[in-house]
Amino acid sequence: MEQTLFLAQFLGVFSIILAIAIILRRELIVRVVGSFFQNRTLSFMFGIVEVAAGLLLILSHPSWNSMLEIVISIFGWLILLEGVLYLFATRKLLRSFLAVLENASAYYFFAVLYLLLGLYLVYAGFQLSI
Repeated sequence: MEQTLFLAQFLGVFSIILAIAIILRRELIVRVVGSFFQNRTLSFMFGIVEVAAGLLLILSHPSWNSMLEIVISIFGWLILLEGVLYLFATRKLLRSFLAVLENASAYYFFAVLYLLLGLYLVYAGFQLSI
C-alpha cells in the first residue's frame, strides 16, 4: 500500500501541474505537439520512453484491489498504450490526433479530465479527508 500511495502522490501532483499548464497554454501546446508529430524520430524515441515508463509502472504495481490501485494500474496501461501508438503510428494517424487537439472543446475536455484524475490521485494518495 505504501508504494500505491507514493505512486498516487507522484502521478497526482504531476498530472495537476501538467493539466494546469495544458489548460493555460493551449496555443503553445498545440504548436509543440504539432512539431512533435512532424518529427518522426522524436515521436519514435518518445514512444520508447513511454513504453519503458508504462512497463515500469505496470510491473512494479500489479495491484487491482482498491479503486486507487485500479486507477494507478490503468494509468500505467494507458502510458504503455500511448508509447506503443507512437512507435507504430502513421503520419496520417498522428495528424488526426492533432486535429482533436485543435478542436477547443475536445482539448479542454481532456485537459479537465486529466486535472480531475490528478486531483483524485492527490486526494487519495495523501489520504485527505474533507
